[in-house]
Formats: sequence, C-alpha cells, structure tokens
Amino acid sequence: MMKWIRWRGLVAFIGIIIVLSGLWFLFIDTFVERMIEKTGSRIVGAKVELADADLSLFPAGLTLKGLQVTAPEEPMKNAFEIDRVTFSIDTLNLFRRKAIINEMALDGLRLGTVRKTSGALPSRTARAPVVSKKASKKVLGKKFKMPLFEVPDVDDVLKKEDLESLRLAESLRADIKREKDNWRARVQDLPDKKKVDEYKARIDRIKKARNGGIEDILNATSEAAAIRKDLKHDIKNIKGVQKEFEASRALLKERLNRVAKAPDEDVRHLKEKYSLSPKGVSNITQIFFGEQVGKWVERGLIWYERLKPVLERAKEMKKDSEVIRPLRARGADVRFKEYEPLPDFLIRNTKASLELQAGTMTGEIRNITPDQDILGAPLDFVFSGKSLKDIQSIRVTGTLDHIVPSIAKDAANLRVKGYRVQDIVLSDSARLPVTLKNGLMDLDGHLAISGEKFRLETKSTLKSATLKVGVQDETDLLATSIRSALSEISGFTLCVDVYGSLDKYDIRLTSDLDDVLKRAVRRLVQTQVAQFEKELKAAILERIEAPFKELDISLTELGIIDDEIDKRINQLDGVLGDVSARSLLGNKKFPF
Repeated sequence: MMKWIRWRGLVAFIGIIIVLSGLWFLFIDTFVERMIEKTGSRIVGAKVELADADLSLFPAGLTLKGLQVTAPEEPMKNAFEIDRVTFSIDTLNLFRRKAIINEMALDGLRLGTVRKTSGALPSRTARAPVVSKKASKKVLGKKFKMPLFEVPDVDDVLKKEDLESLRLAESLRADIKREKDNWRARVQDLPDKKKVDEYKARIDRIKKARNGGIEDILNATSEAAAIRKDLKHDIKNIKGVQKEFEASRALLKERLNRVAKAPDEDVRHLKEKYSLSPKGVSNITQIFFGEQVGKWVERGLIWYERLKPVLERAKEMKKDSEVIRPLRARGADVRFKEYEPLPDFLIRNTKASLELQAGTMTGEIRNITPDQDILGAPLDFVFSGKSLKDIQSIRVTGTLDHIVPSIAKDAANLRVKGYRVQDIVLSDSARLPVTLKNGLMDLDGHLAISGEKFRLETKSTLKSATLKVGVQDETDLLATSIRSALSEISGFTLCVDVYGSLDKYDIRLTSDLDDVLKRAVRRLVQTQVAQFEKELKAAILERIEAPFKELDISLTELGIIDDEIDKRINQLDGVLGDVSARSLLGNKKFPF
C-alpha cells in the first residue's frame, strides 16, 4: 500500500515553518526598526531613532512608536517627534512592488523638542543644507546692530578743522600791516611843514616887495598868483591821496565785517559736516527683527530643499520607456504603460495631530508621493486648531504641485487669530535689550514658489503690547531716547516681504515702529544739534576774539594816517587863505 503522506517530512516542514515564523515574530520588528533608523539617518544627515516597530501581515500594516528625527543643524534638538505612527498597506499592490498606503495616522507630533543626548552622527558630519551661500551670508552673516549716536566733541572738531574765520583774520592782518607801511610811505612824500615853511618864506618876500616900486609890486603880484596855483595843486594832490586812503580803509573795514560774520559760517559748515541724523535708525524693524526673520527663512528653505526628493524623483528618458531611479536601491526598473498607473510609493491620506505648547492642532495631508507626475495630483494639506491655550484660532493650508517638475508650483497660507505672545526677545543687544513681554497678535501669511523663484509675504498686527527696554548706559542718548519711545507703544504692525530665487533672495521688513522711532530720534537730534551749535559757536568766538580785537585796533591806527593827511591839508589851506593881493600888498594904491 502506497503512503501518500510522509509524516516525517511533514513534521519537518511544519517544524521549519514554526521556526521561521518564530524567527519572524522575534526578529522582524527589530529588523524593521533598525532599517528605518539607518535609512532615515542617511537621508536626514542626523540620527533618526525609533523606540519600537510592530509589523503585521494580516492585514499588512506597521506601527511605529517613539520616532525622533534630529535637526541636523541643532544636534540637541529634534526637528520633530512622533509618539505613534500607524498605517495599513494595500496587500495586492505589494505584489506589484508598489507601497500604497490608504490611511496613515500620526499621533503626538511635536516640533523642536529637546533631546537628552546629541543626535549628531559619529561617523560623518550632517549633510550640508542645499541653500544659497549668498543668501546665508547676506541674511545670517550680517549682524544687525544699533547705530552709534555720538555728539561730536567741540575741542576735537576744532583741532581737526581749519576755521575760515581765522584764515580770513590772518589774511586781513597781513594786508592791514602792508597798507599801513604803504600809506605811511606815501604820507611822507606829501607836502609837510617844511613845504609850508617854504610857502611862508615866499609870502614874506612878497610882503617886503610892497614897499618897492611898481616893478617890484608887479613881480610880487605874479608871485602871489604862482603861490596860489602851487598851493591848490598840492592841496588837490593831498585830497586825491586822502580819497584813495579812505577807499582802501573802507575795503579793509568791509573785510573786517566779513571776519566778524565768519564764525557763523564756520558754525554752519561744521554743523553740516558733523551733522547728527536719525538716518542710522531709519529701519528700526530691521534692527529688531532682521536677524531672527533671516534665520526663520533660512531654516524654512533648508527643509524645503530636503523635502524636494520626497516630491519629485530624478528621472531620465530612455527611448520609449521611462527609467525610475528610486531612493531605496540602486539599479533601474523599467516602467511599462499601465491602464491606471500608480506610483511606487503613495500615502493617500494622512491624519495627524500636532501638539503645540498652546494645544493640539489636527490636520490632514493627501497624496504623499515622489511621483506626482504618475499620480497626476498634487500634495495638499490643511491643519487647524481653535480655542487653544494662547491662540484663538490657527489655520494652515497649502499645495505642493510637482506634477510637472520643471514648472513646479507650491503655495501655503497661514492665518493666526488672537495669538497671545509672551517674553519674546526682539533685541539681545547689550546696548539696547528689548523684550516683548506680552501682546495679542493676528498674523496673515502667504508663500508662493514657482520653479526657483519664490515670494513670502506676511503681515502681523500686535495689540495690547508691553515692551520692556533696558539701557545699561544712561549716557547713551540714542538708546535712552528709543527706550522712552518704545515704553509708550501699545501696538504695532510688522510686514515681512521675502522675494527672489531660492539661492539668492532679499528680505524687506517694515513696521510703523519706524515712524515712532524716527520721531523720537528726530527730537533728540534737534536738541543735540542746538547744544552742539551753541558750544561750537562759543568756542569759535573765543578763538577769533583776540585776532579780531587786534584787527580792530590796527584799523583804528589807520585813523592816525588820516589825521595826518587832514593836518597837512589844513596847513596848506591856512597858507592859501593868506595868499591874496590885498593881504600881501595891503592898501597900496596904484596910479593906474
């Protein structure tokens, strides 16, 4: 009789199955856990750790517990942490080598949690983020600082500057001396007492001739006419010289008046050159928020670049077939036409709960796949929360459209209502530390990325705000002025506009804080300029006082020359009055 069943073989087969199943249930979870940690760490560039993994076959699914993904740039922080991840897999599509997950649940998702140990990989440095070096240098490399505001020291200013008033005074002093010497020499050449005596001697000779004959009298009369002519000629010459002298002295007096006014011009010039201006704090928003906003933008672009491989896989066309280079392995898989094509990996719907300090947001993500061009649908997401601890409401929506990778279009919108902010450091400057102690903020933001171009626009409105401003040095006039102005602010708006390409962009920040601060600084500038001008004028007048007095005395001394000229004119005029026929010949009568 033939035996259809070999019991020994059957027992051995069943034993092997039992052993393999035991090994499966004993080690498969550990294998999956290690595989996820290893692959995730390689992709992220920092440690990915998993507390537990549970793989099930019927139905096919996986549960992950305690997933931690380290932030590569901050090894002591997690980029995110998830308490529990559960999903089921479409079993039939597994035989087609397609991982299709219809539903996934993420419970206890938290961002930026602190790690107990470093998450840096020991064997290599974290993968450098694919982000612009230009943008990094521009945004993060530039440390925004409060501009200095110093009132110039008057003594230091005058040591470095050549005063126009002193230059004019020195020039006038030299010219007055030269004019003195010149006019003294010219006065010496004018008819003097000796000349007057000569005229008097001639007159005396005429007077003696009046007792003579007719010929003597006629000669005396002719001589008297000659004397009068000579006297008038000398007087005319002297008066001409006197007129020139008066013109020269008037010009010197005019120049002395210019010297007297020159200190005012020096003050005006130096005030403009060493002007104090609120221009240095024309954008106080940039000073307070610039560096922090730059870091946020930089970090966002880093994660966007890391997310790209999840949204679009590198492809190349070979003849009539499309070759896919999957991230999970080397080699090539040839994809043939499918009636209803599906990507190799797809998570149709993901429900997540995001735990924030203010409470829990719930959300949904649809169509997670690196092959949107095959699926023909973009990834879209929505997260929202209401009546949270410090937020009235928050909603985030977005679409990542990489169906055609060459013209990818991504967009996201954020709206926050009634966010109660507390203890936010706006400026950690030792010179002017500023902290937003509390306030109520509404925020609207929109992000659009098209290819390599992007634009981020946000507007936040803060109400019921309290700002704490510290000033270590009370002599710091600018910091003290800003503190006074900020202490009166109860609300403000902040607009952020980031635009450009992913590897080179500009950040522009504006706020009504700028107007408030500029008014405060303008008042400070006006006060300090007035004080600087007053001190500068006093110092310049002190320097010009002695030279000006010397000039005034020198010009007064020129009056002595004028007196001397008048004296000589008067002397000649006196002689001229004595030269007449009646005065010289007396009552002498002629027969004819």
